[in-house]
Amino acid sequence: MKRHLFARPAPFLVLALLASACQSSAGSGEATGKNVIKAADGIQLGITQLDATLAALTSLVNEPGQDLEPQFKAFSKNLDQLDSTAKKVRDASASMDGKGKAYFADWDKQVAAIQNEDIKERSAERLKAVEAAFSKIQSQYGEARDTFKPLLNDLLDIRTALKSDLTQEGVAAAKKPVKKVNSEAEDVRENLQELADSFRKLGVKMSAKAELTEKK
Repeated sequence: MKRHLFARPAPFLVLALLASACQSSAGSGEATGKNVIKAADGIQLGITQLDATLAALTSLVNEPGQDLEPQFKAFSKNLDQLDSTAKKVRDASASMDGKGKAYFADWDKQVAAIQNEDIKERSAERLKAVEAAFSKIQSQYGEARDTFKPLLNDLLDIRTALKSDLTQEGVAAAKKPVKKVNSEAEDVRENLQELADSFRKLGVKMSAKAELTEKK
């Protein structure tokens, strides 16, 4: 079974963008959709950053130079960015549920105000589809959040160990845990891409909702 891993991008902005988007009114649904699509772009950027962190770490342990400090600093810099954005997204996630509910509650009121039954039915179907997509992403994020934590902790632990013993012997001792995180990262990349795709689909649905509203 695949593990959905949301390696909180830098800036992943996934929840931050989605939470911001959920404040939009139905009349600005097109802008909302674009913001959600930007979240997908953020995840894509995060995949690149995760790769950079792992590449720097792998280079350090597999191809250590005489002076280990530059390689360690490169790894540490990338990890700092990853960790920093993870904290930002965690903070933003607290408000996502409430803002999402407000967004869909506003949309529901607009659907209820439609007089034409055919248009109302079509609008209600659109609302249901977008809300389902939103719920799916919430679920994916929750699983990803829980799965990512051990990997991030391993990376932070590796840095702590290397910082206290930045020697050829200390680097050699880190090879096994580095191999482990690289193995885990294979699923990370795949599942991040799946999450990004879900955001893109949601963005398209929200944009389509805006077009439907404008045509009423």
